[in-house]
Amino acid sequence: MGFQRDSPKNSPKASPKKKTTLQHLFDLDSKPYIGSNLSSPTNGRQSSFGTEYEEILSAISDCNFIFTFTDPLESPSQQELKRLKLIQVLYLIKSSKKPLHERLLSPLMSMVSANLFRPLPPPSNTSIISDLPDDEELLSTFAPIWPHLQIVYDILLRLVLSVDPKTLRDYIDRHFILNLLFLFQSEDPRERESLKNVFHRIYSRFTFYRSLMRKAMNDVFLHYVFETERHCGIGELLEICGSIINGFAVPLKEEHKLFLMRVLLPLHKTKGLQVYHRQLAYCVSQFVQKEPALGGVVVRGILRYWPVTNCQKEVLLIGELEELVENIDPDQYRKLALLICTQITRCLSSCNSQTEQHGVGR
Repeated sequence: MGFQRDSPKNSPKASPKKKTTLQHLFDLDSKPYIGSNLSSPTNGRQSSFGTEYEEILSAISDCNFIFTFTDPLESPSQQELKRLKLIQVLYLIKSSKKPLHERLLSPLMSMVSANLFRPLPPPSNTSIISDLPDDEELLSTFAPIWPHLQIVYDILLRLVLSVDPKTLRDYIDRHFILNLLFLFQSEDPRERESLKNVFHRIYSRFTFYRSLMRKAMNDVFLHYVFETERHCGIGELLEICGSIINGFAVPLKEEHKLFLMRVLLPLHKTKGLQVYHRQLAYCVSQFVQKEPALGGVVVRGILRYWPVTNCQKEVLLIGELEELVENIDPDQYRKLALLICTQITRCLSSCNSQTEQHGVGR
């Protein structure tokens, strides 16, 4: 009898052909989820990390190497490889359907700290600027390491949003928060924008740090007003404060009123007011809207810090007074009318046509 082929009925079921496309391999490479049980058998023994964890730990470890992007000896291909590794870590965190395991937090947060917390370069403009251009980009210095920093900030933001604050408390502590606050001095507006988002999210979720964070920001403002008048991130910090003030309950606490009088109002006197005036005016207006009786304190404070020779600041303050007058208590306005009209009269006699025009318009 010759060789007989098995009939389809009697033959063993053919196993499906495995996909070998690049897309399939990429999908397999990207599938590990971070929240699974860490124990898995390896060579007959229980291993604390499965292969998927070894992969992400390896990627995290590779990301600890810091590139400056200014050293000619650095390899562009290695810089790009690190960027891809950072993207891989971010993807694995985002795609996880289970909570991130605590044993990954330590290497992750160490990597984030190693990349973010660094000495900032000396300011590109060492003088205190009084006449600043309207275009912020003219004052900005863009960090060459931003291709890496951007992804690290995204990783940190994802951790803040997805991990229980009580779990992260061991890693995001007072020292970590103060280091973040220091980075607001960066001259790169992209970094300050990312910092603003992360810092605000920490304030929102880590309720046990709110008092600490408000006090730390107050210290930055006071140091800026009374000592240096040099800080790139005042506008971003005031944006955070504006959101915080918006959530204050009425009647306002005494400490919040002191913040208005001792911190926000003195910010009107600096030479760099025009850089952050929009955010400052919003913060102040929030207080007056919540308690119109504070209008008198605010108007007197602004008049106290009225510039003598800076016409640009005069124009800004005239506009702010106009908005405040619309919200203050009528009884307060009657008491303040003479002071306001006196200041507007001085503006009418100004030799600067722009100031005079705004004074007439009001």
